Amino acid sequence: MAKPIFLIGISKKSMYREVEGVTQVLEKKFTDYHILVYSTNKVEEGEFLFNALYEKDFDKIKLEELKAIVKDEFDTIKNEIKSKKCS
Repeated sequence: MAKPIFLIGISKKSMYREVEGVTQVLEKKFTDYHILVYSTNKVEEGEFLFNALYEKDFDKIKLEELKAIVKDEFDTIKNEIKSKKCS
């Protein structure tokens, strides 16, 4: 049986070291889950979004939704980097 995926959204203001650190700690504590920590502008600093995905609850529609979320986050980051380079 596949492990469920535990998603944790943290503030975009968080530094890469924090994202990496949280990921490493949670991977050690929650060995029955795949851990994915991501930064998002949908939460304030110090707040978190939590979601778990289970294979039995997963279908094509949810996969497309997940792809859209990931693409949206990457596009946001890419645009932020471009705007900083132009400044």
